[in-house]
Parts: sequence; C-alpha cells; structure tokens
Amino acid sequence: MQAITEVSPAQQTSWHTWQLRPWQLTLLTAVVLSVGYNQAFYNSLTAIANAQISIRLTALLLLLNLFLCQLGGTNKWQKPWLLLLISISAVSQYFMLTYGVLIDKSMLTNAVETDVAEVRGLLSGKMLPYFLFQLLLPATLLFNIPLSGQRSGINARKVTPLLWYLATLFTTFMLIVVLIATQYQSYASVFRQHRYLKHQTLPLSALVASAGMLATTKAMAQSHTPYASDAVQQLFAGSKPRLIIFVLGETVRADHLGINGYERNTTPQLAQRKLINFGAISACGTATAISVPCLLSHLTKDTYDEAIAKGSDNLLDVLQRAGVNVLWRNNNSGCKTMCDRVPQDTPFALDSPYHCNDGECPDLALLAGLKQRILQQDNATSQLIVLHQQGNHGPEYYKRSLEQYKLYLPECRTNLLNECTQQQIINAYDNAIVSTDLLLGSSITLLESLNEHYDTALVYVSDHGESLGENGVYLHGLPYWMAPDAQTKVPMLFWLSDSFSHNARLNINCLRQNTKLSHDNVFDTMLSLFAVKTTALRAELDLVSGCVNS
Repeated sequence: MQAITEVSPAQQTSWHTWQLRPWQLTLLTAVVLSVGYNQAFYNSLTAIANAQISIRLTALLLLLNLFLCQLGGTNKWQKPWLLLLISISAVSQYFMLTYGVLIDKSMLTNAVETDVAEVRGLLSGKMLPYFLFQLLLPATLLFNIPLSGQRSGINARKVTPLLWYLATLFTTFMLIVVLIATQYQSYASVFRQHRYLKHQTLPLSALVASAGMLATTKAMAQSHTPYASDAVQQLFAGSKPRLIIFVLGETVRADHLGINGYERNTTPQLAQRKLINFGAISACGTATAISVPCLLSHLTKDTYDEAIAKGSDNLLDVLQRAGVNVLWRNNNSGCKTMCDRVPQDTPFALDSPYHCNDGECPDLALLAGLKQRILQQDNATSQLIVLHQQGNHGPEYYKRSLEQYKLYLPECRTNLLNECTQQQIINAYDNAIVSTDLLLGSSITLLESLNEHYDTALVYVSDHGESLGENGVYLHGLPYWMAPDAQTKVPMLFWLSDSFSHNARLNINCLRQNTKLSHDNVFDTMLSLFAVKTTALRAELDLVSGCVNS
C-alpha cells in the first residue's frame, strides 16, 4: 500500500475538518490571492470597465494565480512557496493602497537600493493590524491546515502523482492560453488604454519585476566599459582651476519653487542671486534608482539601459580621468553604484554642528568642513563636489526641514499621508524646499569665499518629482508613461561666478535661451563646464559649447 501521512490526535480534534488535499490547498490559496490581495486592481476595474469585462479579467487573474501557486508543487515546498506568494502580495498591496504606487522593476529596484533610514520612514504602528490579518493570520492557517493524501518515500509508484501534477499544471496553462486567445480583443483594448493594470495584478507584477531586476543585475556583472577615453581638460589661458558644486536634489518638483513662479516664496535665498534658471526640465525617470544613473551616464532617457549605465564610465569617471578631483558627499541612500570609483564621505563622518538623529542628517551637514577639504587639495587642480541631498524625500517631509526654518504650518507630521489634509502635506513639502534653498544659498556663499583660488560655479538639478495626493497618488515611482508632471518635471539652475563666466568666455544670455531641456543635457554640459575636450562630446546635448564667445 502507498504510505499516507498520518494526522496526530491533536490535529484530528482541532483541524480534521480543515484537512485538504494538496491540490485543494493550491486552489484555495489562488482564490485568496485573487480576491483578498488585489484590491487596487478591482478598484481600477470598477472605474474603467463594465461587468462583463471585469468578469473576464477576474477569471484571467484567477487562472494566472492558480498557475503560480501550482509552481510550488505538492511536496514539502508547497507551503513555503504559497507563503512566499502571500507575503509578496500582502506587502505589495499595503504600499499600493497606502501611497498609490505601482509595482514594477524600477519601483522594486528603488526599494532594494534604499537604506535603513528610508525604510524606517515608511513604517508605522498602524501597519500592524493590516499585516496581522493579511499576513500573520493567513500564514498561521496555511501551516496548521493538515494535508491528506500526501505520499512519502521514493519509489516507482511516485510516477503517477508526478504525471498528475504535470497534467494539472499543463491544463491550467492551456486554459490561460485559450482564455487569452478567445478574449484577446477585450483584453488588448483594456490593457492598451490602461497599461497600469498589469502592475496591479498581485503577486504576478511583483514576480515579473523581481525577474527583471535579477536579469539586469546579471547583465551588470559583465566587465566595465570605458567611455570618452580621450577626455582631457583644456582651460583658456589666464583661467583659474574650476570648482563646481553639483547639488543633486531629491524629490523636488519644479512647480513648487518660488523662482519658477510658485505662489509661495519657497526660494528666498535663490531669489537674491543672479542665476541661470532653466525652470522645469524633464527627468529621466520617476525614481532615484533610474534617474541618478541615467543623468550621470552618457545615455539618454530613450536609450537608457541600467546594465549599460552602471557598467560603463559615467560623468564622474570621465571627469576624474580628465584630471578633475571628484568628491561625492552623500546624505541619501547611496549613489546607485555611480560614485564607486571616486572618493566619498557622508555627514555622519563629519564634525557637523547639525544633529544627526536616527540615521538622518539635515542637508546643511553636507557643507560641514567642506571648505577645509577643498583647500587641502592641490589648488592648481579643478574640483567637482557632488552633494547628494536627502532633499524632499517622503513620506516624512517634515523631517527634511529644521524647526527654525518652517515657514508653512500646520504641516503633516506622519508617514501616513492619507491621514493628513493635502494642505498639511504641501506645507511640510514646501518647508523642505525652503531648506534646500538654504543649502543652495549657503553653498554659493562658500563658493564666493573661494573665488581667489578658483573659478566657481554651482549646478542644481533634482532627480525626480513627487505627487502630493493629486488624484489619490502619493510619493513617486509611477511608470514614466503614466506619471504626472509632478513626478517628471524637475528644476535645474546654474550659478556662475563673474570670474567663471569671464574666463570661460560664456555668453550668459545665450545660456538662458536654452529651452525644452532634460536630464539628457547634464552629462555633456558638465563636461563643457569643466572645459573637458573629447570626441565623445555631443554638441546637440551640450548647453555650453554653443554659448562660448570666440
């Protein structure tokens, strides 16, 4: 006889009515996943589709989840696999419902590359009831429901269960194929018009995103590719070495800067400076994990490939090769590998007058000891200082500004943004911009104090923008094709000292006439600001070389 797994007396007493065969547990889990963990998907269907289409899409989702659940088999790996699917779905659904985000490769990459402080900023005690009922309770039930009909031992008779398993897996797959084939026009029409739906189907969207991220990681393991190998700095005669502070902003949307016409004067420091303000430019991505590698690489938004961007020389590498001293100062969750080959430090290692608490420092700490660090370098060599801000990183915007600089109150002081009014969220967000304005103004003051030794300049550009509750969407990271301007339009500006403009022979009015700009312009423009010559320089993306007086 075939061996049957025995059920203990205790289990027979308390769980005997719950005994399921492995295929029944698989089917039950697929139903639970489809019904209980796809609220965002069904909310969208209610708004965009009629009952007939909704039923067809629900049937497809159920079959897809059944197929995924079947991949765990009917052996000892079945329950761990089903628990993994439930865990992925529970976590994904929480952030989708709370912040209106979608689960795709870029969002997952951004999550994986974050740091402890950012993770802590998303946690809340109010998460506990959700995860109690959506994760802990299902997990407990899953592992306590005994299964009947499980066979143990390895012998020839196990061929029959294996064939049965393969047959059911194949049958589910064919049902999916038939359903898609017969309903293709209906499905295609809905997904063409509402492409975000595929990112709301859990756990499929999270698994697809994971596979995409792993594929990119594997491609990045290839050998490093040089770029602009012939780069060399060629300053005009009589010029001093150039010192540029490049402030890489975080989560700042262009329409909330006073100098860009915003109704609030969120940029009082910059308003007093003579700037080249490019207004709103287009970001390369809607998340740091894409935008930072993209804007620092030689790739454009249309040609961006993460493996190529991270596996090739970037702006920092090229400038360093050309003879420029590069320093990356980080107050964010890292540089996404882009600063791996240049010197780095963080505010935590600096003697800063600003208190760093719970793994977070105010951005002003980026300037601590910076003047001394600059003067310690060879003053005959140009320098690039990159200040990577915490900026307006959410959802805890209120932590991004110092108490003495909070101009707009009351502000939202929780990471559960849907518990605040939109005006409170905006107040906290705008206060953070005021702090960025203070950092930029202080940076310019520092540069002015070094004009005796260097031709000085400041470049500021944000990586991406932020949604503040418009249409129920918070934070950032939506797929670019559906992201609002709030997430894709970011500020960019230059401040150039008089000596920099004079010695670089720049026509300032010409620079100000540049329009319809994007992150694509950063790489080549920065090379030209440092007077770096290379055959790789692309004149059509360079804002500077066409504005140099002969």
